[in-house]
Amino acid sequence: MQSLFDEVSATYDSTGIDFFGQIARTLIAHARLREGTTVLDVGCGAGAGLIAASEVVGSRGRVVGIDLARGTVERARRAVRELALENVQVQVGDAEAPPIEPRSVDAIASSLVLFFLPNIDVALDAYAQALVAEGTLAFSTFVGEDDWTPLDRLLATFTPPPTSAQDEAWYESPTGIRAILQARRFHKVSIEDVIHHVEFPDHTSFHDWSWSTGWRASWQAIPLEHRETAKAAVDEYLRSIREQRGRLRLATAVRYTRAQAT
Repeated sequence: MQSLFDEVSATYDSTGIDFFGQIARTLIAHARLREGTTVLDVGCGAGAGLIAASEVVGSRGRVVGIDLARGTVERARRAVRELALENVQVQVGDAEAPPIEPRSVDAIASSLVLFFLPNIDVALDAYAQALVAEGTLAFSTFVGEDDWTPLDRLLATFTPPPTSAQDEAWYESPTGIRAILQARRFHKVSIEDVIHHVEFPDHTSFHDWSWSTGWRASWQAIPLEHRETAKAAVDEYLRSIREQRGRLRLATAVRYTRAQAT
């Protein structure tokens, strides 16, 4: 997964499509940060969440962003410099082992990251240790059925089937989210589902965007000889959305979770 995000770091979240930005901003609002607090942004990407958190915590607060992709960290640092955000620091760091002292942060935010982690229990234990008592963990995950679901199913028809049955992942239901958080000493769990609308000017902009994000892995999983056919099938679906709505606008279901450390 690190190699994937290293590949896309040069163009990640830079194609002009407001996808990650609006989700990061909503996550920061959901986290209910307070002025003067210290916030850790896990998997900060190009910095959308860092910027939003910086505005909330103000000059008396501090925001630390970590990401495993060095290219993305450099882009986030550049954004911080351009905006002269003196209360923000960005560094390379592992989401499962953040370089943070115990009981040193008031809140941890992570936008569309935790479902990628192979060892979520290890990560949550690290977050529980890093947070002050009653500190906040806030993160976002995808919900499931929305306008992206047919696209996922469509691309799956061009890739080899999984070798074994897939169990439900912890993030696929509110019950699973609550269970794993409570098992790692988090409480006061709050979950809210929000529908975002992501607009693309045309099919080309959709494809440019998809290759600049984690979606690249979906395209790369398709054998090269089938990619043009898959692209044509995706274009047909996008065309149907445009014809129905008069614009290429995809409903995107996102689940926002907030919990407190004990």
